[in-house]
Amino acid sequence: MTVRTIPPAVAAVLEQLELDQPLVVSSGDLKRAIVITESKTTIRYLVEELTNGGWLLPLRTRGYWEFAPAARAGAIDAGDPHIELRATLRKRPDLPVELAAESAAWLLGLSTRSPNRHVISAPPGLRLPPALSEYRVVRFIPALDVKDRNGLPIWQVPTLLVAMSHRPASYHDWPNVGDWLAQAAKEVSENDLRAELAGKPRSTWMRLAYLLDRGGNSDLASALKSDAPPGQGPYYLGRRRQRGRYSSQFDVIDSALIDFQT
Repeated sequence: MTVRTIPPAVAAVLEQLELDQPLVVSSGDLKRAIVITESKTTIRYLVEELTNGGWLLPLRTRGYWEFAPAARAGAIDAGDPHIELRATLRKRPDLPVELAAESAAWLLGLSTRSPNRHVISAPPGLRLPPALSEYRVVRFIPALDVKDRNGLPIWQVPTLLVAMSHRPASYHDWPNVGDWLAQAAKEVSENDLRAELAGKPRSTWMRLAYLLDRGGNSDLASALKSDAPPGQGPYYLGRRRQRGRYSSQFDVIDSALIDFQT
């Protein structure tokens, strides 16, 4: 256990932080805490004392810190892999980024594997702040509203499946998709899938229909296949030069789920 000092001038603000238990603290939060507690201190002194004392841990997002409450018994971070994303979205709440791909599959309770490198989605051309450089970025704009998981925006399951079908190479954990595909195929609705498919080429529709069929939802697969826009295949799911299995029903050459047994 590391003993952390509490200078009298910042004690009231620290007590307020302990009551609120914020994950991320901004300079604005600290200014409000000074007013609420009627503390006789400046924001500069407060930040200096709380950071030097190990109560506020530095983040890459300027003007934001991770709060390390007394329960941690030291200046120890919480191990939250998304602490910078939380800070970024506090600073820029309208930034159109979401946890995506393998990260979404894990946080939605589908995959049991946490990605080695987490993934966010962003619109094409959007320049992301340096604080998010640890994330892998896929360029995809969801049609559906995102889900909220403990304050984090995450793709819904239909978005995940359509994005995987649209650009299969943007998903990096295909070997384990077979573990959760049936669950995902069962819980999605046709309306949600069609909303995400709007404007997408035939290749996306046919790959998605193929995935749904492999996941056991053959009725929905057939419905989407029959309404797919015109185009000419075959359509690849996986690397083109890798051995694959051809589905004449969906005109898909599958080298991603080839070992998955339905």
